Amino acid sequence: MDLGLFQDWLQGLLRDEGPNLFRIKGILSVADVPDRYVYHAVHMIFDGRFMDPWAPGERVSKLTFIGKNLDHDGLRSGFEDCLANEANYDKLKKSFRFTIGDAVECNTGDGWVRGTVVDLLYREEGMHPSFLAPYQVKLDDGGLIYCPADQDTCVRRAVAVTGRKAL
Repeated sequence: MDLGLFQDWLQGLLRDEGPNLFRIKGILSVADVPDRYVYHAVHMIFDGRFMDPWAPGERVSKLTFIGKNLDHDGLRSGFEDCLANEANYDKLKKSFRFTIGDAVECNTGDGWVRGTVVDLLYREEGMHPSFLAPYQVKLDDGGLIYCPADQDTCVRRAVAVTGRKAL
């Protein structure tokens, strides 16, 4: 499973179906993480955490939902959309505003800096397993950064400049 996709899906599910969901519990095999991720929710209160390592060959992902008027096929489909696979990542990439090669401006905290998108769904060693940056950007000064969210407060389309006049 991709933990970020899973958390986004569950937050939406709890928001939209909260009154119908009494309890959720489960265990996930998170991509690239050796430990079990145990999830538990009662109505809108939820918790998830990594626990003991998986035994060799034991990795599974499963959730149990208890509630009323639940859409079993919708729950199964939503859960499958959280799998860490190319089809789900391709679907996510299509929802992004920018693609590789696009000129952007990134908010570095010290101002906006121009650059070019060089990678989508970027993750580096040391990042939390639930985090997958939408973009990695090569700045015009040669540095590499990632954008933590596909939002105008983090990254925006670069303003085309010719000479000193903005178009």
